[in-house]
Amino acid sequence: MKGDRAPGRAKDVHRLLDKMMTQDELLKYAIKCGKLDLAQVQADYAMEEKRKIIEQHKYKIWEGKDGKWRTYLPEINNDRRLVKRSTRESIEDAIVAFYKGKEANSHIVTFEDAYFKWRNYQDQLVGSNTITKYASDYRRYFENAEFCKQNVESIGEDEVKLFICRTVKEKKLCKEACKTLFSYLNRTFYRAVRSGMIQKNPMDDLGAKDFYRYCTERKRTADTLLVSDTEMAELYERFYNDHEKKSGYIPTYAVELASLTGMRVGEISALTWDKVKDSYIIVNQSEKYDRMKKEYFIDDTKNVKERVIPLTEEIRDLLDRVKKAEMENGYLCEWVFADEDGRIHAPVISSCSKNKCRQLKITEKGIHAYRRTVNSKMRCAGVPVTVAASLLGHSEAVNNKYYTFDISGLDEKRKILENINQKMPASH
Repeated sequence: MKGDRAPGRAKDVHRLLDKMMTQDELLKYAIKCGKLDLAQVQADYAMEEKRKIIEQHKYKIWEGKDGKWRTYLPEINNDRRLVKRSTRESIEDAIVAFYKGKEANSHIVTFEDAYFKWRNYQDQLVGSNTITKYASDYRRYFENAEFCKQNVESIGEDEVKLFICRTVKEKKLCKEACKTLFSYLNRTFYRAVRSGMIQKNPMDDLGAKDFYRYCTERKRTADTLLVSDTEMAELYERFYNDHEKKSGYIPTYAVELASLTGMRVGEISALTWDKVKDSYIIVNQSEKYDRMKKEYFIDDTKNVKERVIPLTEEIRDLLDRVKKAEMENGYLCEWVFADEDGRIHAPVISSCSKNKCRQLKITEKGIHAYRRTVNSKMRCAGVPVTVAASLLGHSEAVNNKYYTFDISGLDEKRKILENINQKMPASH
């Protein structure tokens, strides 16, 4: 009977031990008794963890023709980064390290995180071309910068100042580019404050002008910005020769209109015949290019305002020649400047302008050079800034800052001084 009760007692002991020992204690007991290899358990666990991470990795892992193994790792802005290793094992180790590091730092909000937080909001307020510019500027100013990996909470005024100074110097930024960089930083920090990421904007006491002394000045002379009278005479002779030899090449007429009116190239491309009235031209639309969709479209003018340009005899004669050429070649349609493919796009007109200069072996001038020249001639002739700005379709401040140049010759300056001197009291 005693022998019969022994197995039952053993079971009772095991039940008691199960209740008394925790899993951790059982594990320690098994290791102590040599029943379990801890190193092997750790290795098996690591392998299982690695397998799960690799299974969840959404990008393909492949071996290239060079024998190297490759995959992509996700970036914070929904982009991806290519990584390359010598073996499959090492590429898998890189994947595991990436995700483990990301998980470990998931509680840290970097400047890059804050920037794209601002972008997620800002991109909803602007058009596709502006979004494309944001992306381009990000690559220019921030991509791969150590500053962007810093915890946004730890960035103070000194760190911002050092980053701006270093970036401005290394990339040789002009004042406008420096101002743009400053704006991106400031708006990111402002949004970070509004979102509760940080308590205070470290740029509150800074201004873009504080960094202008580090900028690179890009001085452009009037020779490159304007079309001189001599150059204009040579260009007009080229225009007329082209019209006679190849009347069906319409872009040259478009360049000529720019020289007579100072219109923007997009406004010229978007001009329709119904906007040409008996005594004036209505300018209320412009051609734009969607860089994301890669297509042209018609939109408002740059300042979203309609303006009129009076028809002079020269402009009227040019438009008559355009219509005649298009009728002879079968191009006539709603657009003033069109050929066998339809409306002529702005880049073709700009390219034509520069090509004419190359043919004459003079400094290349784009359509904006004619725009500056028309304005400068008006201002030097005494036309008030209000009138000149109205004709060109921009503000008086922009007119004074970017479009007004002294184009008077030495003889004109001599006459001005003679006129002043004549009014001075005679010397004894």
